[in-house]
Amino acid sequence: MTQRVLILGGRGRIGSSVAQDIAKHTQANITVTGRTAIQLRHDHSVEHLVLDLAETEKLYEVISNADIVVHCAGPFHYRDTEVLQICIEQGVNYVDVSDHRSYTSKVLTLHEQAAKKGITAVINTGIFPGISNSMVRQCVEQFDQPEKIHLSYVVAGSGGAGVTMMRTTFLGLRNPFEAWINGKWEIVKPYTQREPITFPQPYGKPGFIGLICPKHSLYLNLFPQLKV
Repeated sequence: MTQRVLILGGRGRIGSSVAQDIAKHTQANITVTGRTAIQLRHDHSVEHLVLDLAETEKLYEVISNADIVVHCAGPFHYRDTEVLQICIEQGVNYVDVSDHRSYTSKVLTLHEQAAKKGITAVINTGIFPGISNSMVRQCVEQFDQPEKIHLSYVVAGSGGAGVTMMRTTFLGLRNPFEAWINGKWEIVKPYTQREPITFPQPYGKPGFIGLICPKHSLYLNLFPQLKV
């Protein structure tokens, strides 16, 4: 039986890449959604659907016709858990690319409901904090007792998504936020604790700004001469 994959936010850079990858490596029937009727270049097995997540009845309908939902409709700073709740009710597996701890905290409250329904829900699978945390975990396991984790990245190296990374980062830096420091949660003011960072070439120019990032509560470094 051919699997049916629904990609919410499938017309954005991340969602579109997910659709292309699934079309390339599987035989799944793919439906990508967006708020406008813009057609993107995809394989013939990809169907395009106009959908706003605020359209609850339509959202129920499209999710009920899927085997798995890939939630790429960020930014996730202010998203609620409605998509996952519908997936649980409809018995549909779920994965998202969320990048904010506030959203993670919300969806984790649905763990028992998903488990009772036998639903698999995989969260935070994006680069930040998903893959970055996996990289940290791999490194930590090489030591008997790691003392400190310091994670830095350059948004200019995000495959052409530098502007998007900057925008979503600044959304999270508008207000004070909690960060895990010295074994406890502390309130941190945005743009504090600046620190010069030298990266390998070609990004190793002076002028990097280090700051605490609410996405993963570690250090973020912005490349000022951004090229996209």
